[in-house]
This record gives sequence, C-alpha cells and structure tokens, in this order.
Amino acid sequence: MITSLNIEQNLNWDCRNYIDGHLKCSNDLVILHEVCRYNIRLFEEDESLKNKFKCYKPSYPDTANFYTIAVARKENKNFTNIELQPFIRSQRNRTIFLLKESETHTDLIIGLHAPSQNYAHDFASIEPFWSSLINLAENINTCKCLNNYGIIKKFDSIIITGDLNAYEPGTERKRFFHRLLSVGFVDLWIQNNNPNNKETYQVPNKDIACRLDYSLVSDDSWQNYTVEIDDDPRTGKNKFTDHSAIITKPKPAR
Repeated sequence: MITSLNIEQNLNWDCRNYIDGHLKCSNDLVILHEVCRYNIRLFEEDESLKNKFKCYKPSYPDTANFYTIAVARKENKNFTNIELQPFIRSQRNRTIFLLKESETHTDLIIGLHAPSQNYAHDFASIEPFWSSLINLAENINTCKCLNNYGIIKKFDSIIITGDLNAYEPGTERKRFFHRLLSVGFVDLWIQNNNPNNKETYQVPNKDIACRLDYSLVSDDSWQNYTVEIDDDPRTGKNKFTDHSAIITKPKPAR
C-alpha cells in the first residue's frame, strides 16, 4: 500500500497517528509532501519516531524549505532510495524516487509535488520542472530500466503519486499533466470509472474544490492496482491538513 498526502507542514499527533495507521506492514509506504526541515529532523531525532519509522529523503537537504519524503516501518528492507533528482531541473526537493523490490516484482515509485503556478505568465517557472519530469518518465517507461542514468536496475511498473497541482483546463500545468499521461501513464482514478470532479482539495475561503492529488501507473501494468481517496485527513473529526490522501494498492494475486 502506498499512501500519498500533502501534510501542509503539519506533523502533529493526528498526522503521526495517521502515518502509523497506514504503515500496517513492512511493505507499506507513506509519501509526505510539504514537509518542512524541522519535521524531517523530528523523524531523525525524536525517539518516538526514529525507533518506529525509517525516513527516506532527497539528497539535497539545503536547497529548499519544504520537501517530499517517504516513510516506512523501521524494519523495512524492500525500499531503496535512488538518486534521480539531478535529472529533474528546478525540482527543489519536490521528488523522491524509490525502488520497491520483492521476490517476483519490482516497482519504481515516484513521489511528486508539482509547482502550483496556474497561468501562461507563470510558464517559465514551471516549464523546467515539468519538461524534465516528462522526458525522464518517457525514457524510463520505454525501457523499464535506469541504465541511462547510471543505475543498473530494471523494474516492472512505475507509480507516480502525489500532489500534481493540475486541475483547471486551459492552464499550463494541466497541459503538462496531459503530456505526462501521453508518454505511457494511466490516471488510475479515472481508469477505474471514478468521477473527475471528486475533490481532494478545497481552495481556502472559496467555494472551489478540485482534484489535485493523483496516482498514475505505467500503462502496461495499471490493471494490477487499485486506488482510493481518503478524505479523513482533510474533512474528518481530527483533520490536520487541506488535502485528501491518495492510496494505491496492488490487487490480490489470483
């Protein structure tokens, strides 16, 4: 199970309990977005966290104020943090790349928090990030390996999950999102006959809700996965963030 959630810099006890509840076994992974530097230090120094969880973080700790990281059970040995960030220009620690290996299957998991600029005049600020991401995604999806990036690893599936900040038609980020799909990825929520207008984020002080959070799977293996949207972190009794969680699960073997 892979859970992706933008925590809005909030690692309070409700958030910690949510992470703990979604790491039910050693194969589960929680990807967190908008994690501030202080919160990363908590995972590394707080006894109650570091004795329970293993934190995977990008390798450029001094280049941004907020990060995308991944968290697994301390005993987990199936995930490997690999370094592909140099190939995503202007990434500012918005991405994390992990290989999940088992005896029969290997997944490349990309946790992603895309820039949030909307309109044509912001094009220059988001173009390097998206263009580099799309080029990398097309390359690795075509050959299902990382040889071109100096890493001798092959994998079966690619899962891209996170806050992609893409919803409104006519914006540059929505056009980039469709370009990403066009290089061989499936929007798992839509492909499973769910409505596009299912919201994962409510714009503050406005009557606007939108789906900004996604699970994309390489188009030759999407049938092996299901996806759920969990609104509880955003709307539940103990809500602690402004985003819903996206949960990607492998289908049981037949």
